[in-house]
Amino acid sequence: MDAEQLSCDTAHEILSARMDGEATAPEMKQLDHHLAGCPACEQLSAQFLQLDRRVRLRPAVAVPDLRPAILSRARPAVLGRNGWRRPALAWVAFLLIAQNAAALVAGQMSGAEVHLARHLGAFGVALGVGLAFVAWRPHRAYGMLPFAGALLLTMLLSAGFDIAENGRSAVSEMSHLTELAGLALAWMIAGSPGRPDWGAIRDNVRERLPQRA
Repeated sequence: MDAEQLSCDTAHEILSARMDGEATAPEMKQLDHHLAGCPACEQLSAQFLQLDRRVRLRPAVAVPDLRPAILSRARPAVLGRNGWRRPALAWVAFLLIAQNAAALVAGQMSGAEVHLARHLGAFGVALGVGLAFVAWRPHRAYGMLPFAGALLLTMLLSAGFDIAENGRSAVSEMSHLTELAGLALAWMIAGSPGRPDWGAIRDNVRERLPQRA
């Protein structure tokens, strides 16, 4: 097809294909010849190019600064005065591992057969290792809380059933105080999640109150 025979409709199709990067070299050559002799198509081509520039170079949508809101709700690890919580948690982790090592290795646990004793010992040692890791990497404390909390809750329920149904004394279940202490220390190191951050709430209220002249 000669350039002189290129219709405006076909030129419009080639213009659209050029915008999409799909026009071939012969089509581009025919289009250039047609635009040189057709002011209407030349104007349409200019409008297409202007629209393409506006779409490609349009300003980015403004995104609000969310850092203050995020930081006000963040709860970084709290090591406590002089960092006493981490050594205390490390000691609790050592006690847990020591208390359950015999059950894990030798299957020795009062009131439990060998197989069950090893399973219980494995849970205790795993909890001790997890708490030791939190003492080493306190910023991981928050992720340890669901496992430690669920394990301690089930242990306390089991101890309650043993006391109520099997006549065991509360003194015999005092060993679970070690797990309870470990969970409490991990909860404090994690920033006490769930406890209101009164400082952040106070600052937020102050920002919303009208400033006095």
